[in-house]
Amino acid sequence: MVTKKQGWILGGTVTALIIAGGLGWWYYQSSATENGQAKQFAHQYAENFERRDYQKLFKQVDQASLKQNGVSTKDPAEKMNADFKYLGINKVKVTDIKTVHQGAHKYLLQYRADLTTPIGVIKDQQYRVPIEVKDKKATIVYSNSLIIPGLHKSQKLNIFKDGGERGEILDRNGEVLAGNQATKILKIVPRYFINDDGSIDQTKVADVANKYNVSGDEIAKGINAYHDHPDWGYTVKNLTDDDYQGDDENDGASVQTAYERTYPKGAAFGLLLGYTGTATADDVAKNPSLSGNDIIGRAGLEKSLDQRLRGKEAVKYQILNENGTPDKVLLNRKFEKGEDIKLTIDANLQQTTYDGFAGKPGAAVIQAPKTGELLAVVSSPSFAQETMVQDYSSLANNQDYPFMERFNKGYAPASTFKQVSAAIGLENGTLNPDEVHHIEGKKWTPYNVTRVNSDVDVNLQTALQHSDNVYFAQEILKVGRDKFEKALHDKFTFGRDYKLPLNMASPSYSNSGKLENDKQLVDSAYGQGEMSVTPIEMVTMFNFLDNDGSIVMPKLLMDNKKPTVIKDVATSEHVKTILDDELGIVENADGYAHALYNDGFKLAAKTGTAETGNNNQNALVSVHDAQNNKFTGLYIVENSVLNGKDNNPQADVLAKPSIDYLEQNYK
Repeated sequence: MVTKKQGWILGGTVTALIIAGGLGWWYYQSSATENGQAKQFAHQYAENFERRDYQKLFKQVDQASLKQNGVSTKDPAEKMNADFKYLGINKVKVTDIKTVHQGAHKYLLQYRADLTTPIGVIKDQQYRVPIEVKDKKATIVYSNSLIIPGLHKSQKLNIFKDGGERGEILDRNGEVLAGNQATKILKIVPRYFINDDGSIDQTKVADVANKYNVSGDEIAKGINAYHDHPDWGYTVKNLTDDDYQGDDENDGASVQTAYERTYPKGAAFGLLLGYTGTATADDVAKNPSLSGNDIIGRAGLEKSLDQRLRGKEAVKYQILNENGTPDKVLLNRKFEKGEDIKLTIDANLQQTTYDGFAGKPGAAVIQAPKTGELLAVVSSPSFAQETMVQDYSSLANNQDYPFMERFNKGYAPASTFKQVSAAIGLENGTLNPDEVHHIEGKKWTPYNVTRVNSDVDVNLQTALQHSDNVYFAQEILKVGRDKFEKALHDKFTFGRDYKLPLNMASPSYSNSGKLENDKQLVDSAYGQGEMSVTPIEMVTMFNFLDNDGSIVMPKLLMDNKKPTVIKDVATSEHVKTILDDELGIVENADGYAHALYNDGFKLAAKTGTAETGNNNQNALVSVHDAQNNKFTGLYIVENSVLNGKDNNPQADVLAKPSIDYLEQNYK
């Protein structure tokens, strides 16, 4: 029997159990909710980290932890973005996500991450992210190790680059066209000289300036220039044998080996090779693999072949302590020298051809027709890379534009193009080489075509040797616009990509892309009208005469790649007809290219005179090795006639030295 007192005690016990059970259930539910909230927050954080969404990543961050790490409430996302951008991290892969309960309201997010940079992957970074959950709100506890594990407040991320040796550019015989000369350089890291308030530490500047015999102003210039990139190494000076060359620690300066670019062949190669320069912030923005003071190609082949020539620098991604020395290396890439690249160019021929211009404006391109290899690619006048800076004012003010790549410039091919028109007419069956045109006077009124000769009876041979515009105008009308255009596209490289490491435009015969009328057709037949063809393209489309009727597309790099061949441009019979007719242009005493004559060599040629307006003319000559088929040449001299008066020499005169070289060395 239960007494009233016992019943009270029992009731109290039951009540106490009920209360205790309720508190336990409440605690369990609260803990379960908090634990789930922490896990959900942790997974969202890891996902945002992988997506590199820094704003969402730091949306909920403990303010006190930011203050302890010297980061303002608005800066954590910007700081991580800046640091990841500095390292060039373009991809993040997160694995092994875990959330561990560490006590009242405290949790730890753990995950591994691979960080992809332009030089490789910073692998298996083990992140530990403290999380607090209070009042149903989860926050992360900030530290710099959220950026890179182990990164402390006093440490800095740094990319160290040891200047790589650029690959050489060689001619076909292995002669150095662009080489390297080792030198010692002094670099400073601007961050070391900047105080916490952003001012420059003049004492540190003075110490380095005195030690290395350099002005403090030059060091300050580098600090200011790299204000937005204080971890970049700024080159202060090239050290001489009289300068101190010790590489002391903790002074913010380093002595490194660098390689100055050398161009031993001078101006003959200036426009073809181009030159190098120092990477700017704009360059780095376009190419994250670069940093300030990297040497990159700025023009010519140095620019178009830059990736191959640059190779790979020695690079270290590291964490520096407050003294500027490495505490940890995150990623290390060993140095790989840039690729040496051999060109098809013959350095001696290039020099001889360039010298033949004697500074007169023009261009020359010489090709080995059987292989397509370009033996000389010349633009005159030009510049010597090693004196370009000090000569810049006179070069920039030179009215003959020495910075213009004339071998890439579109010209009217003028009467040299009659070789193409003749082949199209012969292949079309409308041109009979023996048929005689009876032409009177120097002007054909229907299409306003003029000629320089007064021949009355004209066949193909006469028309080629005396360069008769009226003859070719009449013959091309028989072909018609449609067939003429089709032949230009199908056979004579119009509309084709030449696939050379040069900045080239495709040859064009009309501004609108088609021949609008017969007047434009007849003008095109003798290389005028709206014709625009570069010297490289001219020599290529004319090499069918040296290839038994096929065109071999050009090559500039010595490699195992076979050139593209356009077959059956013309039959062997038609090629022989044109070449035989052109022999007299050189051999005859009154031949338009008789200056090239050598009684021991069989040479064919076709000259041209391009009207450029204002009574001015360019002179051209297309040259063919009819003896051995070893070379095809194209030479242009600008302003051979200026304001109606003879000005610069004719093209055959300037071509003579290089043709003599070819006849002696390409047998």
